[in-house]
Amino acid sequence: MSLTFAEGEAKRLDVALTPIPIEPASLEGIVTDANTQQGIAGVLVQIVELGSTTTSSDGTYSIVGIPPGSYTVRFSHPDYQTAEY
Repeated sequence: MSLTFAEGEAKRLDVALTPIPIEPASLEGIVTDANTQQGIAGVLVQIVELGSTTTSSDGTYSIVGIPPGSYTVRFSHPDYQTAEY
């Protein structure tokens, strides 16, 4: 669309913009033992600024509804070294 104006002419242009929906993000994966490659149950998977979950019996996890931003993710279990990203 383009507007053409004649000398001295005034126009009114009312515009309604539609917001772009922001989809929340998700984080999912599997936590495994570095030596055996087996999934580890009960690992605390924590988005430090938001909340946490624990891994299931096969080591899988999922966190949904993460708003846009930068976060620290920590993986911890009493029998393993904590990892932080």
